[in-house]
Amino acid sequence: MNDHNDEIDLIALLKTVFVARRFVIKITVLFSALGIILALVSPVRYTASSMFMPQLSERQSNPSLGGLASLAGINLTSIMGGQPQEIAPSLYPQIAESSPYLKALLETPVGESQISFRDYILNQGRGGSIIGLIKKYTIGLPRLLFSSKTSEPTPLSNNIFDISEEDRDLFEVINQVLSVEVDEKEGLVFISVEFSDGKIAAQLAQAATELLQTKIISYKSQSARNNLQFVQAQYDVKRLEFEQIQDSIAIFKDQNLNITSSLYQNQLTRLESQFAVTSSVFQELAGQVEQAKIQVNKDTPIFMIIEPVSVPLKRSKPQRTMMVVIWTFLGGIIAVGWTLIKAPVFQIFKELESS
Repeated sequence: MNDHNDEIDLIALLKTVFVARRFVIKITVLFSALGIILALVSPVRYTASSMFMPQLSERQSNPSLGGLASLAGINLTSIMGGQPQEIAPSLYPQIAESSPYLKALLETPVGESQISFRDYILNQGRGGSIIGLIKKYTIGLPRLLFSSKTSEPTPLSNNIFDISEEDRDLFEVINQVLSVEVDEKEGLVFISVEFSDGKIAAQLAQAATELLQTKIISYKSQSARNNLQFVQAQYDVKRLEFEQIQDSIAIFKDQNLNITSSLYQNQLTRLESQFAVTSSVFQELAGQVEQAKIQVNKDTPIFMIIEPVSVPLKRSKPQRTMMVVIWTFLGGIIAVGWTLIKAPVFQIFKELESS
């Protein structure tokens, strides 16, 4: 009996829709036309992307051996030498959102004229649409007046960034067009840039990829490079001292060619002893310099490029066919839904008014 009632209800609903078919068709066509208009006026976007995989550190200690050693109170890391600081791939998007990264990316040369991306965006803003100009000189007028007084940021220190309002706006533009995603399971890094010009999108994606890799290399090899700088400075000082003692021995021998006194022998012995000590330290530092250079190379990560950046030939947005289909489907759903609920809704309103 319930099945029979359900069947009757379904037939009644279909009859209601059939009776109002002209209304349904009109609304569906209206939404379809709206979808066509939106598809035609939507700005065209091109997406350029790259995919790479950072090389994992080769010097990984045995975890089970390290666990046993820690139980005995032994730190294998300190004994075998500290491992280079690994940067978690999950931090790559945060690096791409940092002020130094974005500021460097703004200086990327783009376009045929190879102007900076900063100037390209600013030139587009100056030659923008009428709506943009109206917003700039109405809603944004107070900001424009106050920002003009502080357009030149004052440098605070080498480690502090003084970001102007203009840079903040440009950072927002980059954050809208740039995307950095990480697949931690596979160890892959995806960088994509969506922009109105395909060539500029490719140039910006290439610059973003190279800049991110440079930042990662800088962070990871910082300790080894600091050690190399320190050892190199000590080596240069000791080399100068080594050469000075060499010259002192040669001068001393030239000045005392025919002298065989005990005082001469004592002075020569002292110079030669000092030379031997300096030579030993000098040779040791020379070896440490070479080891430090090798360590820098070891700590410098290597990136395997899976998919290089290429200039996109087809637009990524808008997907006009899909937009028209979605809007047409939405219009049909709204028209059918309104047709089915119109009578019950009006009935409820009448009951409320009469009560």
